Amino acid sequence: MTLFRTLPRVLTFVLAPLILGGCAASSVLSPYPGQAAAWQRALDTGQADSAFASLTNKRSSADRLLYLQEQGRIGQLAGKADDSRSAFESAIGAYENLENRATISATASLASGASLLTNDNARPYNGSLYERVFVHQYQALNFLANGDATGALVEVRRANLIQNEALAKKEKSVDKARNEAESKGFDAERYGNYFSGMDIAAGRVKSSFQNAATFYLSGLIYEATGQHNDAYIDYRKALELVPDNRYVQRDVVRTGLRSGLEDAEKLARQLGNVQVAPKAGEGELVIYLEEGYVPAKSPLNIPIWTSKTTNNVSFPVYAGNVPAAQSMVVTVNGASLETALLVDTRALAVRTLKDELPGMMARAFLRLASKQEMQRKLQEQDPLLGLLGSVYSLVTDQADLRSWLTLPGSGQVLRLPLSAGTHRVSLPGLAPLDIEVRNGRPTLVHLAVLPGKTYSRVYPL
Repeated sequence: MTLFRTLPRVLTFVLAPLILGGCAASSVLSPYPGQAAAWQRALDTGQADSAFASLTNKRSSADRLLYLQEQGRIGQLAGKADDSRSAFESAIGAYENLENRATISATASLASGASLLTNDNARPYNGSLYERVFVHQYQALNFLANGDATGALVEVRRANLIQNEALAKKEKSVDKARNEAESKGFDAERYGNYFSGMDIAAGRVKSSFQNAATFYLSGLIYEATGQHNDAYIDYRKALELVPDNRYVQRDVVRTGLRSGLEDAEKLARQLGNVQVAPKAGEGELVIYLEEGYVPAKSPLNIPIWTSKTTNNVSFPVYAGNVPAAQSMVVTVNGASLETALLVDTRALAVRTLKDELPGMMARAFLRLASKQEMQRKLQEQDPLLGLLGSVYSLVTDQADLRSWLTLPGSGQVLRLPLSAGTHRVSLPGLAPLDIEVRNGRPTLVHLAVLPGKTYSRVYPL
């Protein structure tokens, strides 16, 4: 009879984390990669409209920021520039609310408390820096789709400002998380080997958020609007991140020479003959090509030592070999040309997770302590309740696998001068595109090469 008398109270205690976590409980009980796989399949089979519609009813959940990002990306690929813009506007507002929040709200506090009894999935999704940068980058493309270069510049400036500010804060935030984890009894050397498989991929990028594609896009728009000095500055920032990119090298030289900068003259001597501007009767074709998807996280069980016991805790990892981006071949007027890397999104995702691990471990330690205390109290009341508590601990120990999964695996660029007129662009999986190149102007072509389908958009600048 003791069990039946106490069961309602126990169920309330057990279910409270899911209630307090709001709709984020869907990620507690249903790993996020499984949800995102359905949208990826829709994109691969040309069903972007249905994937976009399926996300609408998720925009009010605790993970709304994540779903808004997915919907904005899918809408853009589907050619719904206005709908994509609306989704990204809401995502940007959500990021700004997080940034401007002076104190933790009651809802966030409850959700964080819930995460101590369930897992990190009960915490509302707050996004990652590299995801936030992509939001502004894609929003800039939505403005370009409507012929608004000024609006596009505002967005890439915001993306670049986020990167610049985060660069100054990054090391401090990583050190703070690491110190917090160590203060709770964690030995970094003890646990580091479990995550060493991600070291090579994480080492491919200088930080977890710097994105040369956004600097390149802003440089391109500046140049198209005649602001050559500003274009040079942002092309130069892009080159610092991808120093071997031959297209960015030439763009730095071209805009630098037009601005009379000595650094550009030195680089020009290294590269040899670089065309400063399109010749008479020429324009430029600029292809920004994205390929594949960013990888999904997988769970990995790791033994965590507390003062009482050793427990297996599930952490997110990027399992196996996370491949480096390979250049793509695009055919322009029958000639095969190779792209060059601008952003390795796979590596950004891995580096982000590596930076977040100290904080995750600190929360795992607190979560273990909370669950062990819960089990002790239940055991004192009734052995069956103690067993229920043990089962609950096992069921709710799930790694937080959430991340923006319709992002590309990489972003690459190909740029060349062409005579004014119509030119044919093609690559496997894409019907040939006839692109109009205007005299003295660049034309931006955005290609998203997915496993089953290639999406394309053209933005005259």
